[in-house]
Amino acid sequence: MKVLKTAAEVLLVVGATVVAGPVGTLLATAAVMGVEAATGGLFGKGPSASGGGSQTKWKADPYAGLPYVMGRTLVAGNVVAKLLRGSANEFMGIATVLSIGPIHAYEASFMNKTTMTWMVRDPLNSVGMAEASNGFRGYIWEQRTLGLCPESYAPGWSDGFAGWNNDNKLSGLASVFNIFCYNSKASDTLTSIPTPGWLVNGVLVYDPRQDSTYPGGSGACRALDESTYVYSEDPHLHALTWCLGRWQNGVRVAGLGAPINRINVASFVDGANLNDAREWRLGGQVYTRPDTPWNSLKAMLQAGGARPSMPGGIITAINRAPRVSLATITHADIIGKCTFSGTQKRRTRINGIIPQYRSEAHDWEMVSAKLVQVADYVTADGGERTKEVTYPLVQNVNQVAQLAAYDICDAREAGPGSIPLKPAWMNFAIGDCVTFQPEPGWSIKVLITGRRIDPTNGSITYTVQGETDAKHPFALSQTGVAPAITGLTYDTSIPAPGADWSLSGTTLVSDGGSVAALLVTGVAAPSNVDAVVFDYRVYASGLGDDEGWLGASLEAPGITTKEITSVTPGTQYQAGVRYRVRGVIGPRTIYGPATSGESFPAGYLQQLINASYTDPGTGLATAHDTGSAVRISVADHNRVYPDKTSALAGLTAITGISYATTYYLYYEDNSRAGGAPAIGATTNQALAIPSAAHPGRHSLGTIITPASGGADTTGGGIAI
Repeated sequence: MKVLKTAAEVLLVVGATVVAGPVGTLLATAAVMGVEAATGGLFGKGPSASGGGSQTKWKADPYAGLPYVMGRTLVAGNVVAKLLRGSANEFMGIATVLSIGPIHAYEASFMNKTTMTWMVRDPLNSVGMAEASNGFRGYIWEQRTLGLCPESYAPGWSDGFAGWNNDNKLSGLASVFNIFCYNSKASDTLTSIPTPGWLVNGVLVYDPRQDSTYPGGSGACRALDESTYVYSEDPHLHALTWCLGRWQNGVRVAGLGAPINRINVASFVDGANLNDAREWRLGGQVYTRPDTPWNSLKAMLQAGGARPSMPGGIITAINRAPRVSLATITHADIIGKCTFSGTQKRRTRINGIIPQYRSEAHDWEMVSAKLVQVADYVTADGGERTKEVTYPLVQNVNQVAQLAAYDICDAREAGPGSIPLKPAWMNFAIGDCVTFQPEPGWSIKVLITGRRIDPTNGSITYTVQGETDAKHPFALSQTGVAPAITGLTYDTSIPAPGADWSLSGTTLVSDGGSVAALLVTGVAAPSNVDAVVFDYRVYASGLGDDEGWLGASLEAPGITTKEITSVTPGTQYQAGVRYRVRGVIGPRTIYGPATSGESFPAGYLQQLINASYTDPGTGLATAHDTGSAVRISVADHNRVYPDKTSALAGLTAITGISYATTYYLYYEDNSRAGGAPAIGATTNQALAIPSAAHPGRHSLGTIITPASGGADTTGGGIAI
């Protein structure tokens, strides 16, 4: 035989250099054997991401396959019906399919990334709708199904939507029916449909360990009897159930549908036990179309550090785990041509991976974790060689870091090799380890990754790849670093406005007339506010916090002054202010009461002001030399109108006034409320009296300021 010649060509010793560190053994093996491992090696190319698109995006795709949700994860689903009812089509009903069912449970509903709370009844399996209670009350309702087959009722069918009745049961599909209301007469109505999402516990699975008919099992779980399936987040149990297929009414709706005698169940059970020890879990979604069943199976097993294989037509999970060598292959065992190639392209031998995983902290989106890199490999390679790898069903950063470390190490294992052996070697299985020693002194531990029997002579050819024991503790020691959460964080609390705002009554003057109004002034202090909701009510003692309110308006968060003019003059009112955050309206803060101003026809306000006078009618103002200019102060007094009297007190002095000059004093008071308005001084008499431009201007008379160094002077006042 020419086996040794062929083997020797492959297994040349090229001057090994042992690299210290936790993976030094793996480097040394490759160097001694003179090989360069292919990227992926045993675990090859990983699964591609779901062709069904992002599981967190709410979409309506008539060509999409059925979603299939596993583990604890957030999904938005696929819209299958949009319906309208009401005299003005103010109610929209939307049916959303989340997954092939039955699923285990719903944990929460979200609208615009805000957790929903429900009143009246539990929305799960309830014939009646549950009504939202956190800011969406009266505008959003929800009803859910787990996806039983058959389903007993159609969600939403009893709510009067044309074309939707109890025949639309969506049997076998976990679904949600939402009703959204738009009320054009309300100030805080929905203006757009909020984006929903649902945190669910996905489909149930077959667990042989809970099946008393399986060797070593105990329990009532049975293969292909979905009524006995259990909830689990184990990658291998989901992969095993996918291999069996999901069946409804005798029809396979998802999965491979393989007979159980064509599945190496033990390999999946071994993987499930390893997952329990490593705390590896699975979560996410695949589609029945365009995803292929085999790619979906690869994604499930990838989360458990395994890959599927079909030796002899038997579906097998090849697991990553430390193994002992069961035998040694020597020169005497080899027949035919033996190869052990390690000359893969240099660029495929990576030393770092940027793993992508689904992160709950990032709103369940796919994100990139920190680079997982082996420093010893970077040194040996003379530089970084990294790539990005997606782990579509992994939702834990430490788990994805460990899987990435495994992928890096496997990309550098020696092999693959093809070893034809005598029939006596027939009894080894894929996943077994043996020692390959074609000549004394040349030895490597290899993992059997494939097998082929030659029916003409009974020989068997194994496909093998190097297996380094040191990679297992190294990979499992990795801890991942999640990316910083920037731009995706949000404060889930919606504060009451508190002291941010105040209420006063006023009179607004326009086109020579005046209108009674309320004035709400302040600022929306919280940075996450997207709108400010104003409402008001006539004040009455004993009103409840939620009674009697009238909508004023919904304003942009930058508003600082809100004028409410739809009020009765001279009436006490209260105002309410609420903040909206991501579509949810928070608690109301009540301000006031305050008395609204007055309403007059055009010109009448000026007539009242022109007919008014001050009490006292003279000597209201004093001008004092401050050494560099003059200060004019105005004493407290009353303003007497034909219909009422207002008091002015605490008036601020005017400073920086010129010497020896005649000034005309005035102030603005559209509502004739008095108080402490700002006093002005002008040398132009026409500017100190009411006019079309200033209908609420009040004259306070004249004063002549002293010369520099002169004594105080007095003036001001309007006599009868």
